[in-house]
Amino acid sequence: MTAREAYEEALAGCDLHVREPEPFSDNELFWQARWFSGACGREFVCRDGRKVLVTDFGEWNREAGPDFVNTSVRIDGKHRQGAIEVDLDAAGWENHRHATNPDYENVVLHVAVRAPARAHFPRTASHREVPQICLSDCGGTGGESGAFVPAKPGRCAAPLRLLSQDSLADLLAVAARRRLERKGLALAAMIEARGTDAALYESFATALGYKNNKLPFQLLAQRVPPRIAATPRGEALLFGLAGFLEKPQPPSADARNVHAVLWKSWWRQRSSHAHLVLPRSAWRMNGLRPANHPLRRLGALVSVARCWKTVRGAIESGNLEQLEKVLGPLKHPFWSFHTTWNSPRRATILALVGPERIRDIYVNIALPLALSRGAEPQWLGLPASAGNTPARVAAARLFGGPPPRTLAGRLYVQQGLLQIYSDFCQRDHDECARCRFPGIVEKLSA
Repeated sequence: MTAREAYEEALAGCDLHVREPEPFSDNELFWQARWFSGACGREFVCRDGRKVLVTDFGEWNREAGPDFVNTSVRIDGKHRQGAIEVDLDAAGWENHRHATNPDYENVVLHVAVRAPARAHFPRTASHREVPQICLSDCGGTGGESGAFVPAKPGRCAAPLRLLSQDSLADLLAVAARRRLERKGLALAAMIEARGTDAALYESFATALGYKNNKLPFQLLAQRVPPRIAATPRGEALLFGLAGFLEKPQPPSADARNVHAVLWKSWWRQRSSHAHLVLPRSAWRMNGLRPANHPLRRLGALVSVARCWKTVRGAIESGNLEQLEKVLGPLKHPFWSFHTTWNSPRRATILALVGPERIRDIYVNIALPLALSRGAEPQWLGLPASAGNTPARVAAARLFGGPPPRTLAGRLYVQQGLLQIYSDFCQRDHDECARCRFPGIVEKLSA
């Protein structure tokens, strides 16, 4: 039995329920962003059984009213064009009084995350019924969980120690490949839903948000596409929508002119965008290194937007060296030398997108995209990214500590551990009692 056959056999018998994604399951902005990205899918079934196909996700609404406008859907084959509203609960339509608000008259689809305890029939002010789908009914709420099971050795730790180095390496490579292929499928779904430019730019921006601020960066990329972000008006729009120009503070002398130019453009746009400004609570600033401050990351996003065609080409090349060649030299006249508005000017240039972030962008975007398109980049020899909590927890669960020294330091080992943890550990609510993975490992060592 090969490692791939063993892995697939273990998955085939895994019927345990995956934990719900955390920590944003009750965050409406998260679900709006997830919906708009195409990650929830395009084909659904209404609560009344009608089939729904979203043919155009439209645009974020910058005025009062529904979340997305200029959308197109097909309901049982009939084309409808109008707006889409996304709520956490099916009862949101009534609770938010959309039924009496004329701004919601042209809504063609109501999207609810959770199924209702009782039936709800959304209608407009003219008593027109609004078709409703629930993502929990359609499987659109799935995702890799952010929750962790205890970081203690699992039942698979013992048989894993008995595997030969080659067998263990093969098993981790199979799991890593599965992880990358799943990322590639998700990217392909986004590209089908939104187009290549929007999908890759949004994914790139999300990567700039790192683990603390993925959602705010995803929202900003969805609301300010690269063709706009590349302009002076777009740069002001990004910083304004981020909430970083809401209460202007007198910046340092170095930043005063830069800040003034942004503010001058932003206040002219603010009235039509005020309801889209992210609250301060959307940002997580604790524990960030100065170089990773969201202000600098936004500066990096602006620089990326200004040469987006070149960056996109590097991503689509599937070549890490090409990506490093394009992203490494990126500069911004202010943010290449500052970490915040009030930080002193550095004597030397600070990379807008550092080597570690370039590696993460390659692993999470460029490499999965290449594999999804049938290319086979040489990736098994790549060194691992910097250690993080999920990887350490996975290693503790599977090995009782760090991976064997013979395998440590490889990207595929890190990715494989994370995928095994996701496929099996996070599906198990029974302290390994029903997990099939240990048995499969024993077969490989026999």
